[in-house]
Amino acid sequence: MSEKLTGYPSVDKPWHKFYEVGIPDKPDDMPWRKYHASKTCLEGTYPLETPYHMIHESNKDYPDQIALNYFDREWTYRQMFEDIDNAAKALAAAGCKKGDTIILTVVNMPEVVHVLYAASKMGICVNMCDPRSDVESLKHYITECNAKLFISLNLNVPLVQKAAMGTGLQKIVVLSVGRSMPGLIRFFYNMQSKKEYPHLKKLSYDDTTVSYDTFLAAGEGFAVPEEEPYEQGAITVIMHTGGTTGMPKSVMLTDEHLACIAWEYAWIGVPLARQQRWYNELPPFIIYGFAICINAAMFYGLKIILSPKFSPEDFPKQLKKYKPQHACGVPEHPIRIMESDITKDMDLSFLMTIVVAGDAIPVDQERRFNDFLHEHGCQYNLIKGYGMTEICATATTESQRVGEVGSVGMPMPKTVVRITDPDDYTKELKYNEVGEVWMTTPRLMVGYKNDPDATNELIYTDEDGTRWLHSGDLGYMTEDGMLYLSGRIRRIYITDNGGDGAKIFPSVPENEIRSHVDVKDVCVAGRHKKGSTFYEVVAFVVKANDRDDAELTEELKKICEQSVPSYMHPCDYVYIDAIPMTPNNGKVDFKVLEQRAEDMLK
Repeated sequence: MSEKLTGYPSVDKPWHKFYEVGIPDKPDDMPWRKYHASKTCLEGTYPLETPYHMIHESNKDYPDQIALNYFDREWTYRQMFEDIDNAAKALAAAGCKKGDTIILTVVNMPEVVHVLYAASKMGICVNMCDPRSDVESLKHYITECNAKLFISLNLNVPLVQKAAMGTGLQKIVVLSVGRSMPGLIRFFYNMQSKKEYPHLKKLSYDDTTVSYDTFLAAGEGFAVPEEEPYEQGAITVIMHTGGTTGMPKSVMLTDEHLACIAWEYAWIGVPLARQQRWYNELPPFIIYGFAICINAAMFYGLKIILSPKFSPEDFPKQLKKYKPQHACGVPEHPIRIMESDITKDMDLSFLMTIVVAGDAIPVDQERRFNDFLHEHGCQYNLIKGYGMTEICATATTESQRVGEVGSVGMPMPKTVVRITDPDDYTKELKYNEVGEVWMTTPRLMVGYKNDPDATNELIYTDEDGTRWLHSGDLGYMTEDGMLYLSGRIRRIYITDNGGDGAKIFPSVPENEIRSHVDVKDVCVAGRHKKGSTFYEVVAFVVKANDRDDAELTEELKKICEQSVPSYMHPCDYVYIDAIPMTPNNGKVDFKVLEQRAEDMLK
């Protein structure tokens, strides 16, 4: 940090004061210490190794400790590495090799962990896709990376088979959420699944569509593939951001990105020790679910409790059952904890880390939850974080020793934050001035696959050659090095989607509604659902003529039903004379419409 503040956050880096000490609460059993040999993170750097190599080095000397828990069935590190090798042999038998890309549309399961690290060991890229994707998106994913192997949930096989038609895909591996469940739980799960998904009763296999067990059996005669070394710049993970104008964008990440984020977490102040319990229900097809809740947790030797279902409603029950020291969620999780009869009188002294990200939590709820934690024996506050898929998860975070109500924390050790004038990219704003949040980090994505225009639109390279990601979020930095968010340039709303969690991109329904001949303009604005931090959206429509409101509404609903994911459908249609504009720059005044949408519930 500069001795005298210049007034510009990216120059002064005031958050560096939080990192001028070594690793806080350093545990004794830390085989990963060889990666953190420097006195502070400001002097050191992250390892250039593959995720497989890093977790193997960190855990090979603890073969009998628990790596994974899935419905109370446990895997030791010895068993997990054996299963990783078996998955690697199966990939080799399927013809997969270094430089190839495989696709996964899956949720949290032990098999997913095995395949992810088997692919890492072999130098194979994994394309992690949302199982809720439609046929068009799935076909796009297959063709964009010339995938030959696709591992799919059995619930989605008909969609994958349709998407595979006319592509070069050679094999679909079918995986059931129930495969690794204990016997009785698996029995009832399979019964219920067949009721909800009738195609499972007649699901058949052939040379191109095989079960996961058949996939593994094919590799039994193969030798365990040799571990491929780290290769600088090789794309090893592809994640997807919800497309603001249709098709999701494919974010290309490398081993370096995953190594950096895992390495950084030792320095921020999280009291980590081997075999602490980490509860994870964030799915592996979002970057937080994979890079932090699986890979970073595995690197530090934590016991990962995998849940295949994202369910804030069930979270209090899981807290009571597993008593995890660490858990990560969205703002809805704290609300469920405070409202549940299960946690009303529960001793929460076991909790060390409960993190929310993905959307802002209202300040009054944050204060209420902190009070709730302390009243129930927890010595720590709620931790908030902020980041994006394009920077491999976390940009800023609080910790057990650094935090302020309302903030999203300090920049990560290798991240620099700059607040930029949205109307002049060359102008950096000073402390406490609101502008667009820009970030640069070694974890900044390589780019969007096959989309250089979108990449160049998101990443600005300055005169010094530094690549800055402009986030689309508005915020300000204080002299203490804490980032506060104040709104969005780019609107995204988080909805529950029946318990699965999803992002609403307003431009998706807007584009479809605007295509109607009787619509002059439209703006879709979000509001909180009653009693929830999740959002629903309202369509504010300017008519092109005097069409009857009720008739037009029915037609617009049908358009959305045909072309827009159900969780993005407007819950209401409001007809207005004109879209409100801001007085200073003539842009759409989203806040006015968001407030009007909120007021409709009063």
